[in-house]
Amino acid sequence: MKNMKWIYYGFGAFIGFICGSVIEFIFYLLEQSGNRVISNLVRDYGVLGRFIAEMVANLPYMGLALGIIMVYSLFPEVFSDKTNRPES
Repeated sequence: MKNMKWIYYGFGAFIGFICGSVIEFIFYLLEQSGNRVISNLVRDYGVLGRFIAEMVANLPYMGLALGIIMVYSLFPEVFSDKTNRPES
């Protein structure tokens, strides 16, 4: 069962990365369609806008990390060190 936790970690990382990529792709499509959401943030808010733009650019990696945390919190029985041993 110890090796099973890596499958859970991988699944959470995969789902988080895909969700982050899709959200970043939506922002990319908005920029390409003429709605300059991220570009206007940088122009209007300066350093804060640049910070938010960089956060949007790193959404897949944040999703990867948050996916692992999500799986860890949703399935604590897989990641606990306690084993259910039958009493003799």
